[in-house]
Amino acid sequence: MTNITPIRTPYHELGASGAPIVPDWAQHRSVYRSAGRTLYLVETDSLECAGNDLSTLAERGWDVQIDRAAGARGGSIALSRRAA
Repeated sequence: MTNITPIRTPYHELGASGAPIVPDWAQHRSVYRSAGRTLYLVETDSLECAGNDLSTLAERGWDVQIDRAAGARGGSIALSRRAA
């Protein structure tokens, strides 16, 4: 029997029944991989709209770092978690 670990991206965490969902607030997305960690960089025009989803991700073990754009409602969000 093969043991398959399910993919756990922030988008899978936000989706129902393990299906990924990309929220409307995530306008520009990039993924960077290194040994033992994956970084998801997301740019948004509305951090206010992202608030509940970011809280959910933090509660589920994601490291959520927010860099607010000066004088703007948007910013950059870095999401990461150690590999399982």
